[in-house]
Amino acid sequence: MRTRACSAALAVLLSAPPSVACAAPARDCTLEAQLLSNAQSELPRLDATSPQDRPPYCITIETIMTFANRVKAHVAHCPNSDFAAAMADWTKTQTDYSKLFTQHRCKRTL
Repeated sequence: MRTRACSAALAVLLSAPPSVACAAPARDCTLEAQLLSNAQSELPRLDATSPQDRPPYCITIETIMTFANRVKAHVAHCPNSDFAAAMADWTKTQTDYSKLFTQHRCKRTL
């Protein structure tokens, strides 16, 4: 059940159209922020998985790290975004989760 939930959350994050926004010469920061906000609300929670349940745990960590990269890219192009204020938190989260990813010998799936 957890694997399905994590897989579904990963599919939602990967199916969001940031590639369309990336391909466009001018970014619509408002639309991009809305897409990020929607994706953030669907992020899996690390506290809902356990390191003993390794595949879902690793997928959850990787999904959140990938989202943090999306936020970083968004803020780089849209410095006045509402996400700019939370950038330090996302950077810390990405660093912390990267350590967990390595510590639990997770393998990249994305």
